[in-house]
Amino acid sequence: MSEMVVECISADLTRSIRHQVLWQHKPSLDVCVLDTDNVIDAFHLGVRCESELISVGSFFPQTHHHFSQDNVYRLRAMATLPNFHGRGSGRVLIEFALQLLRERNVNLLWCDARLSAVGFYERLGFSVHDEIYEVPLIGPHKLMWIVP
Repeated sequence: MSEMVVECISADLTRSIRHQVLWQHKPSLDVCVLDTDNVIDAFHLGVRCESELISVGSFFPQTHHHFSQDNVYRLRAMATLPNFHGRGSGRVLIEFALQLLRERNVNLLWCDARLSAVGFYERLGFSVHDEIYEVPLIGPHKLMWIVP
């Protein structure tokens, strides 16, 4: 497989993969946005393979009632194009993000993980809360977190 390169990208560049992989129920790319896409200190990462954008993830400061730490970030809308699943692009994206978060002295990264992604995050060192909860229109999720 060709080399994978991780880079900071604009929120706009995440929309196509968000729509294809996560939010097929939405009518168009124009509505594949997060209300946090442009908050201060948010960043978006993309993984390219031979110049094709194959994975994306969005990171932004957001607390969660389950955690008492300050300087906490949330990961949302992480997705990889189906033809590239299992090739390591998600891992390199998360490893790159964790390095950026360490540089920002972030104390914790959390996410709402789809049940199908729990194993992926566990293999990367994330902890998991046992409770399953439903995200409307998306499905069952678990709370997961990692200290960068």
